[in-house]
Amino acid sequence: MGIVFRQSAKNSIIVVMGALLGALIIWLSTKYIPVKREYGFTQDLIFKAMTISQFLLLGLNSTMVVYIHKYSVNDPRRKLLLFFCLSIPFFLIIIFTCIYYLIPNWILRFYNVNDLLLMKQYYLLLPICTLLFIYQVILEQYLGSQLKVAVASFMREVVLRILNIITLLLLAFGYINFSIYVISMVLMYLLPVILFTILSVKSEGFGFNFQFNHFTSEEYKDLIHFSWYHFLLSISLTLMGYLDILLLPIYDKSGLNSTAVYRIAIFVIVILQLPAKAFIPASYTVLAQAFAEDNHEKANDIFMRSSINILIPTVGVAVLLCCNLSNAVAVINNDYSGIIPVFYILLIGNLINLATGMNDQVLSIAKFYKFNFYLSFILIVALFFLLKTLIPQFGITGAAWSTTITIIIFNIAKFYYVKKKLNMQPISINTFKVFIAGIPSLLICFPYFPSPIRHVYIHSFIDAIIRSTVIIILYLLMLYWLKPSKDMVDYIASIKKNKRLF
Repeated sequence: MGIVFRQSAKNSIIVVMGALLGALIIWLSTKYIPVKREYGFTQDLIFKAMTISQFLLLGLNSTMVVYIHKYSVNDPRRKLLLFFCLSIPFFLIIIFTCIYYLIPNWILRFYNVNDLLLMKQYYLLLPICTLLFIYQVILEQYLGSQLKVAVASFMREVVLRILNIITLLLLAFGYINFSIYVISMVLMYLLPVILFTILSVKSEGFGFNFQFNHFTSEEYKDLIHFSWYHFLLSISLTLMGYLDILLLPIYDKSGLNSTAVYRIAIFVIVILQLPAKAFIPASYTVLAQAFAEDNHEKANDIFMRSSINILIPTVGVAVLLCCNLSNAVAVINNDYSGIIPVFYILLIGNLINLATGMNDQVLSIAKFYKFNFYLSFILIVALFFLLKTLIPQFGITGAAWSTTITIIIFNIAKFYYVKKKLNMQPISINTFKVFIAGIPSLLICFPYFPSPIRHVYIHSFIDAIIRSTVIIILYLLMLYWLKPSKDMVDYIASIKKNKRLF
């Protein structure tokens, strides 16, 4: 678990850098894409591509990550598996593109009349963006399975965002127009695909095998069975995460304007999820290996410790966000003040989700993914009707409450199922210690006092720096006193001994 903690600490630096760059992108976007509807459109395009890519992956990314550990680098079945996982989505995107280009009128009829011009103008970009997302995801996960998490994360979290910032600055200074910006925003995803391909080719054991008889009929049956349920599960989880923002421009009378506001609230929630994004890839690989070795004691230990290690930075980030959100809105644009109530509503569900640890990963590896699928499918239906009912009445807050209610039910059910079937559960006294550690910082730094006299940027940044410094010091002192994580204590001891972070 120590190497996982060190790799995750290293990865955390990368994702924090990505978050800072993402915040800069948000600010530049709201400042230099003055039409809120246009900004909403760019986010709608990205979320659509991300969602459709999960459909077209057919769960093969999960199959690759789990099954690749079963074959040695010299086993021809390893390369045959890679061939299937990388080629099948390519043929599916071709089929999707043909159908998509044939039915534009049917698709566009669902959108707000004020949004139709944008939707028609850039209609052809969606399949291209989807194709790039497919191969970014599957190649990144392959690199993660080879414990090359940091490089892939750096490309996704840092390099892509720097490219986005450059294009926004070109837009701001008039070197490109909005149309060129949208096209550039899509094509920039080609860079990680190329880099991930180069890194994958250089890794040991990567390659293709076209001898289909290297898998037995039973092995094919097992692979198809696993992929099929993970496909159903991935689309269920994807829809649970994205259905709110996908349906907003359809059911909210403000159309893509509401998408612009909701997208920023989601970005803030994504910042809350950064510790999990940094920690889970490395933990997932080790957890999968423990299950493959049929070592339940080791798997349970990894599950418990990873849950606490994810929760510690998550609670710290949550307190920082809650206490600085008003400053962020003042800096961005008060026209986006609707993100504050949306964030607080989404925060409830996401804290419960992150506090319950790696339940999704455990259910996947332990082949209880059927339960995850059936449960998520039922909840997707419930979420759809909640969104259809609450968005027309309450707008973006209705979307947020629909999602939060669904997430809470989903995680409570998974928690009890994992505990019953595997006798594994992530909640302990240390879980409560982490939440207790965050309370003093929250109570002291939450009150916000806007200053109408001072310059908004200067006042907001000074206020944020003071608040954040107090929060970090108090939270770290509380953690040092309560000691909720053995890995954290060992890591601190290692820093003191070796005089370096890694």
